[in-house]
Amino acid sequence: TTDRYKFHDLVNQKVKLNIKLKSTDDIDVAVNSLTNIIQSAAWSTTSVVNHCSSYQPSLPSHIRTLIVEKRRARALYQRNRLPSLKQKYNNLSNSLKKVLSKNKDISFANHLTNLSTKDGSLWKATKQALQYKASSPPIKNPDGSLASSDTEKAELFKNHLHDIFQPHPETFSATTNTVQMYLDSPLPISLPVKHFTPSDVKFTIQKYSLRKSPGFDLITAEVARCLPKRAITLLTHIFNATLRLSYFPLLWKYSKIILIPKPNKPPDSLNSYRPISLLPFFGKILERLLLKRILPIMFDKKILPDYQFGFRAKHSTIHQVHRVVDAISFALEKKCYCTCAFLDVSQAFDRVWHEGLLYKLKKFLHPTYYIILKSYLSDRYFRVHFGSSDSNIAGIAAGVPQGGILSPILYNIYTSDQPTTPNTLVADYADDKVILSSSPDPTIASINLQNHLSLIEDWYKKWRFKINQSKSVHTTFTLKLAPCPEVTIFGTQIPPSPIVKYLGLILDRRLTWAHHIKAKRLQLNSRLRMLKTLIVNNKHTKLNTKLLMYKSLLKPIWTYGLQLWGNAKNSNLNKIQRFQNIALRKITNSPPYVSNHTLHKDLHIKTIQEEAKNFYKRFHLHLNTHPNALIKNLAVLTIPGNPPRRLKRQWC
Repeated sequence: TTDRYKFHDLVNQKVKLNIKLKSTDDIDVAVNSLTNIIQSAAWSTTSVVNHCSSYQPSLPSHIRTLIVEKRRARALYQRNRLPSLKQKYNNLSNSLKKVLSKNKDISFANHLTNLSTKDGSLWKATKQALQYKASSPPIKNPDGSLASSDTEKAELFKNHLHDIFQPHPETFSATTNTVQMYLDSPLPISLPVKHFTPSDVKFTIQKYSLRKSPGFDLITAEVARCLPKRAITLLTHIFNATLRLSYFPLLWKYSKIILIPKPNKPPDSLNSYRPISLLPFFGKILERLLLKRILPIMFDKKILPDYQFGFRAKHSTIHQVHRVVDAISFALEKKCYCTCAFLDVSQAFDRVWHEGLLYKLKKFLHPTYYIILKSYLSDRYFRVHFGSSDSNIAGIAAGVPQGGILSPILYNIYTSDQPTTPNTLVADYADDKVILSSSPDPTIASINLQNHLSLIEDWYKKWRFKINQSKSVHTTFTLKLAPCPEVTIFGTQIPPSPIVKYLGLILDRRLTWAHHIKAKRLQLNSRLRMLKTLIVNNKHTKLNTKLLMYKSLLKPIWTYGLQLWGNAKNSNLNKIQRFQNIALRKITNSPPYVSNHTLHKDLHIKTIQEEAKNFYKRFHLHLNTHPNALIKNLAVLTIPGNPPRRLKRQWC
């Protein structure tokens, strides 16, 4: 435990405000000094609680006595080998098994009875039940050898990530020369930007989430909230010095990367682990302050296109999928072919070309913000932490920094000038891109889509992007049997498929939602099996607690996208409704003669169709006042364009 008042006073004594901040080296020294002061104060005011002194045996005294008797009987039998002693030993063993089994049942019943949200025991139990348990076998090297120790694995992942954090090779030298010439041109003369105030810094720290992991310096939001005014003032001076000198401190660009295994992937492959970058806390505070300055400039100059919904306030995945579904619905009502290309960009965030990004930033940003972002992207380093070992330090030559506050918006800026055509519709969510083309003639629809893909090819070559052709999908939505002609990108055919998964929803060629609902039912069945000990036949936990587990852990699986797939026919919706009936019956341990209607009524649980109506009403309520015109167009209760109704379906 840490004495917060003592920590506050100790930091207040050690912090000195009369420091020199006239060069980049002075900033790095000040950052390092402040970090050391906070770390030493935290360690000196933290006392280690000794849990050994309060140790209590987990078994009752009569069971421990029975264990001692059984062990003595076994030892006596092994010395003498008498049948009577063997009989006594067997009797004691059988008695001990029954007592241990009964004690285990009682302990588990007490555990279930005491589950509560107030002390966090409920969420610890559910997290343990749902946690993906991955093994840690040796990792395969690219040369075929195996890395077994933590040190070897850390070095292997470091080399693997170092190769990833490189830009794609140059394809257009003219673009590279143009970019370099523009970057070398002098910046315009401008007034200095407004400085940060201690209240700005304090407010940003107070609003930062407490559930974020710290970087290599181990400073968390909880520690930062305990800092005295003197330390906040010093931190503000450092932030203002970074603005004045347009320099991002070197220590705040150093990241520690941990690796999380991906579920259902071979654990011995390098690509089966997801890297998570942990950055220093104060660096992210500076990023958040800079983001507040950059966003208004972007909105005034309309840098981001309206069709890009990723990482933007008041824009969700449901909004984007709604646009795609409306376009498909319009084509089905008009007896048209809607052919779509779902493109997968290979390592989109990790291989962003820094010079190209700076070229686009320089066009609209204030020189101070442009230079500090240039410093932010350069001289970045990382170290991989695996198990109990750390790798050597390696550099990052491309990509937006993973885990950074500015990284999503920088990626959106880099991809904001992608080409569009009047005959196609584009839907982007971060690096997920969809191009749709509709026409009564399948050949014309494919030609329009191919023309757009040709423009995208040139843009990707120019700005060093790479498409993963094997993961991209070409799907045609139609009620007719004749297929659309194939389309290609970079000379390779995009694999055709009758179904496609986009932003968590599975779309089939007739838009019946049957595949999506089936996949959700299988996922729900698997999740319910994992929570079997906590929900099914559990007579000890309170009913409200079990209902809370259902609403928190099971219901969100099928309610995602319910605004869109809730119009499916009843035979498909009933698959989810039957699952809810089964789950409620197991939660309440209801006998067979209790009807499903009674269960829903007594537990105040809505049916699937009722939930779908409520979800769409709440979703539709905020569309009319949305600042994005594309989302505002979704506010109509009919399909956009209001085509004559031909199909017996409820689209909205």
